Amino acid sequence: MSADLNLRAIRLCDYLVDTTISLIAAWTIAFHLSNFLNLERDTALILGICIFLVVIYFLFNKQQKYKTVNDPPLFISAQNKPNTVIFLSMVLFAVALAWLDLDGLLWPLTWVLLIGLLFFAVKNSWNSDKTTTSQRTRELSRLGTVFVIILALLTAFLSLIMVRPDQDDVFLVNRSTWIAEHAEELPERDTIFSDNSLPSQRPAGVQTSIESLIGAVSAHIPITAAALTYFVWGPLIAALGVLVTWRLLRGLGARSPALATWAGTAFLIVDGEMHASFGNFFVGRSWQGKAVLLLLVLPMLWHHGACWGRTGSKKSLYILTLAGVAGIGVSSSAAFLVPAVALSAVAVTSIEQQKSRRLLHSLLAVLPAVFAGFYTVFSEPQKFEVAMGFIASISLPGLLDSGTEPIGVIRLVFGEGPTAFITIACILTSWVALKNRSARLILLTGPIVVLLGFFTPGFLDLMNEIGNADAVAWRTLWVLPVPAMVGIVLTAQRAGIRGAPVIASTVLIATFLTFGTSILSSDNRGTELVWPPAYDLPQPEQQSASRLIDITEPGGTVSGPENLDFSVSVMTTKVRSINPRSAYLTGRHVNEEFRADERFVLSKALETGRAEYGTESVENALRVLEPDTVCLKNSNEEEIAGVLRNAGYKEIENDGFCRIWVN
Repeated sequence: MSADLNLRAIRLCDYLVDTTISLIAAWTIAFHLSNFLNLERDTALILGICIFLVVIYFLFNKQQKYKTVNDPPLFISAQNKPNTVIFLSMVLFAVALAWLDLDGLLWPLTWVLLIGLLFFAVKNSWNSDKTTTSQRTRELSRLGTVFVIILALLTAFLSLIMVRPDQDDVFLVNRSTWIAEHAEELPERDTIFSDNSLPSQRPAGVQTSIESLIGAVSAHIPITAAALTYFVWGPLIAALGVLVTWRLLRGLGARSPALATWAGTAFLIVDGEMHASFGNFFVGRSWQGKAVLLLLVLPMLWHHGACWGRTGSKKSLYILTLAGVAGIGVSSSAAFLVPAVALSAVAVTSIEQQKSRRLLHSLLAVLPAVFAGFYTVFSEPQKFEVAMGFIASISLPGLLDSGTEPIGVIRLVFGEGPTAFITIACILTSWVALKNRSARLILLTGPIVVLLGFFTPGFLDLMNEIGNADAVAWRTLWVLPVPAMVGIVLTAQRAGIRGAPVIASTVLIATFLTFGTSILSSDNRGTELVWPPAYDLPQPEQQSASRLIDITEPGGTVSGPENLDFSVSVMTTKVRSINPRSAYLTGRHVNEEFRADERFVLSKALETGRAEYGTESVENALRVLEPDTVCLKNSNEEEIAGVLRNAGYKEIENDGFCRIWVN
């Protein structure tokens, strides 16, 4: 591959990432305008296309020299060797965080010491020469470019064939499906149990838009919303996640960006021990908005925030702003993550370059996320009042013995033991492996922001009072570009050790496979690799769900085990299921007519074949819910079969998983 062809390939990869971010941002603007103007789905889609074309025009018109944005020049900095004491202290802290229960009074002590150490590391790095740049563009390995593109294609394929059902799809994909099947206004309320009439299951706040985009597009192409989600959108985001990590590593001046990208991706593949791990938001859930935020938006914010702060490139500021808008379009967590990452990246690089005014300009990029955050807080005034009361009652003992312990949040994402140690050690020491001051400061800023911004004793409790932070507190760790950090550490030069990166990567994989769980393992919530590709739904429930949908008349209802109802809700909204997710049977949408208890009793009985809550309760559930088609899980149990016969249901077939009954 010639140098020119290599550069063109790199540009094409970066263009693809920028275009996708622009698409999400443009649709987010169109979505909220459409809701404000009460536009129908197809009108909203036309508006979104128009805004997208305008965004793209400004993105690619009159481009600056490409190297200032996408291929940063070669860094020149007199490397100040890091203090060995700092490095070893970081490793000891990683040991403590991975193995010790640092709760109660131990956390404030750990927090103070770790903050102090990180700031000492900042001072040590700051004492090196100011980062400057040459006029010569960095030479990037042609073979490395090929290997990264191959890796992106492999991850896309893996996303296509990996099946790891996640019940969040009951809300996310169901909404896309409803929009594809209804040409009216974009929904603002529930689509799982009703046609945009019941209150939504999700907490109050700014709606995400990405599900509506998938649904609106699906309505005009010959594939379902579920197929577009699982077979197109998911693989695309998985591939782009690789490309954007590569881009970030190039911008940080990593020794071997391509090799580091492979190492970081290998980490994600083996990081499946915890449900909330970084690995479990990779190929197995890449279509979900929160995964798009983690894999695509946040690394983009780090990269372009640093480029804007370092070079003053207006194009970087523009893309930074687009990424901020895209963030609120994919996840409500963008309200606190986008400002944290964007401002951190700009602040540390602009101050380092003595161009602090660039920080003021970057406030534009985070305004949408800040607005979304304030809207969420003030949309439920009673929670705000509770939070004010909590602030007024704060005491030193209360802060020291916090209810939501940060160590618990860390364990929820990283686990504990050897795997947690490796991950945390990479987070705390990755800055050591880089040669220039700017990049070092960026990698130190991430942990500092997490500790000062979110893990300050008592802060998570306040967040919980305002917006149920216990459910999302673990996402504060998404501030950290963990795959890039791991890749940097694994590919760092080690004096006197030939093949050190290969050895380090092998040790990481072996450790994670020995003490942790691969995301591809069946131990990871029953993960399967299937061919031909299938919806990311429970198997064999999906096949039975498809059969029940075919049997049931539009507007009818089906009932079966919870996983079957889950599959039905994802695949269509023309037929309703009784209980697609038990967690959704409580909440703001529930009233007496909703019959939450009866829904749960019936789905449980159809799952086990037994009347655990008494035959009368099952008979009552059948009477008040009146499902048109019923799936009784195939088993030797006959108790519920008798109840169905007595209620007037007739068994018409057995597909191996379901005994199918009709009323």
